[in-house]
Amino acid sequence: MRRTAFFILASGLLASACTTTPEPSCRPASEAERQLFGHIVAHNEAALADAMAPGAAATAQRLRELDPALEAQVFGERMGDRSVRTVLMRPPLCVYDAEITRDEKIAYVFPAGRFEALQNPEQPGPELGTPAIDHAACRFVQVDGQWRLADACTATFAPITPAS
Repeated sequence: MRRTAFFILASGLLASACTTTPEPSCRPASEAERQLFGHIVAHNEAALADAMAPGAAATAQRLRELDPALEAQVFGERMGDRSVRTVLMRPPLCVYDAEITRDEKIAYVFPAGRFEALQNPEQPGPELGTPAIDHAACRFVQVDGQWRLADACTATFAPITPAS
């Protein structure tokens, strides 16, 4: 009886030692996110600026004033430009969330199937691909219990460290 109990216990320990870490996954965009991304696709600077977090007032003002550099990054100059809008125009979209703090995150937005296509199971962590081609990156902050856009998705053009 003691041998059986020992083998069961040892088997359980070995099985727990072999557990794998979950692979990164991409979730469908929420209704609020789809509405926000819709403002970018529709090139609606005012609605996008209005939807931003209060702490992003300077960026919101740049959107309202049609700042050329910001407008090129977010909306692009021509169809197919390397911009946030180009990525968002390929629905359905999926979102990979990367927590920065409890109240701040980067939402990496991918066209359907792109996130999965980029993943290499032999590499730790997610592969994000090329910004403004494979994904858009949007920084969100918690405001009164809701996630609000903090950067007009300009995190897309911030340097990232690849997993491989």
